[in-house]
Amino acid sequence: MMRKITLPTIALALLTAVRLLAADAAPLPGELTFTTHNSVYNAEGRFDSWKLTKVDIPGGDLTKGTVEIEVDLASVNEKAAKLAAHLRTPDFFDVATHPKATIAITGAKPAGEKRYEATATIDLHGVKGTCPVAFEVVSEKPLAIKGTATLDRTAFKIGQPYDAANKYAPLNEVKIGISAKLTD
Repeated sequence: MMRKITLPTIALALLTAVRLLAADAAPLPGELTFTTHNSVYNAEGRFDSWKLTKVDIPGGDLTKGTVEIEVDLASVNEKAAKLAAHLRTPDFFDVATHPKATIAITGAKPAGEKRYEATATIDLHGVKGTCPVAFEVVSEKPLAIKGTATLDRTAFKIGQPYDAANKYAPLNEVKIGISAKLTD
């Protein structure tokens, strides 16, 4: 006797397969978040898929180090699912055309005890640019950092420039947060 396969059975099988694949995926090295706002909403999001592609810190000296990151822009997530979906469209990240962003953090200079300032070179949305990054060492073994940057999204042709007359227009400045474990 042939068993009838129902839509709920197929959905359950797909959900189980996705969970198994996610369990096999490499864990994220930390968090990559963003915040911005307009007159009516505070956006707080994150990227659910990103990886460290290079960590070169000769002799543990952060001032001589380079950290490179690759971000899957389609993994953008926000507490409002509708906004997250909109961020993937040509109005913002256009993930069909520009699926990845890369970030290289170099040139760290001491800025206090366990605090540094560096430069992030970013390739985003087909545009290359830089922005300053401030970070602190939160753990030495394993080496882990926590940092922030402010990015002008319009410098990377993401969205329309801020328009004060449009209460839904986001500010040009986006606050970026990162916490990452750089070594085991």
